[in-house]
Amino acid sequence: MIFMSSIYDDLANNFKELIEGDKLSNSYLFFGAGEEKFIFSQALANFLEKGKFIEPKGILTEFLAVSPDEKGTIGIEEIRNLKYFLWQKPTASFKRMVIIESAQAFTVEAQNAALKIVEEPPEHSLIIFLAKTAEDLLPTLNSRLQKIYFPETSKKSGDGELKDETDEFFRKSIVSLMKDPVRNSARLKEILRRLVLVKQLNLNKKLQLRSLE
Repeated sequence: MIFMSSIYDDLANNFKELIEGDKLSNSYLFFGAGEEKFIFSQALANFLEKGKFIEPKGILTEFLAVSPDEKGTIGIEEIRNLKYFLWQKPTASFKRMVIIESAQAFTVEAQNAALKIVEEPPEHSLIIFLAKTAEDLLPTLNSRLQKIYFPETSKKSGDGELKDETDEFFRKSIVSLMKDPVRNSARLKEILRRLVLVKQLNLNKKLQLRSLE
């Protein structure tokens, strides 16, 4: 699989290992400024159904993408639809997979409904939430998801290079700990806590620089 950045090739290999070792979780949150969250998710769905970690070239029968409606929200009706989809037994794969784009578009009611599915998922289900930050979801739902950080892939000079190195450090740490998420749950939470602090610091620095312009 060729992505804009080779760091996602490493992540693809880690997911292959999780699948082959039957250690894949039922629900994930892919978050971060990286633009390849959706592409990666589609490639994962294709791997589960077709055996190749590439973007699908045709229709996948065991895959469903949920997007915000014309009002820019994801409501309770969309959750009912994906619940019905997930509870159908897969025939072309051992998983039925749902991607929820722009998880920050969830209504509160929809998040609570999604929480019930995450708490008691069908054995053959896989749900992936996509969001810019890990805080885009309610804490009750957020805490039950395995989190994967997707950094920006563009290379810049100066502060940009340092930012890329920081993103890469957190990404590698999370991917490594995800090989055994149960045993490493405490360390994963601490890594994610520190990542949030770093992002907040970077945001504050940007705001301060803008105020001086």
